[in-house]
Amino acid sequence: MSLKQTLKKAKQIERQLEQQAQLERQNMTGVKHSLGTVKPRNYLALDPLLRKGGIHEKEDIDIVRKKRRRETKQQLRRTDWLSE
Repeated sequence: MSLKQTLKKAKQIERQLEQQAQLERQNMTGVKHSLGTVKPRNYLALDPLLRKGGIHEKEDIDIVRKKRRRETKQQLRRTDWLSE
């Protein structure tokens, strides 16, 4: 999914939320909240494609080396040294 498609999807979701909010306002015209308007949850923050790095993480030598080190450290932590 490209960035353009992701942004298009985000705009569609935003429009849907706005329409839902308008419908809720129309349905609840007689009911007033003491807290005022409630903002919808930030749906863009949960989108994995919009997070820093995203899908296009470059397979750099340093990144591969760090991943390999991290995996070996986790494997060494998991081993039961007393039973061996």
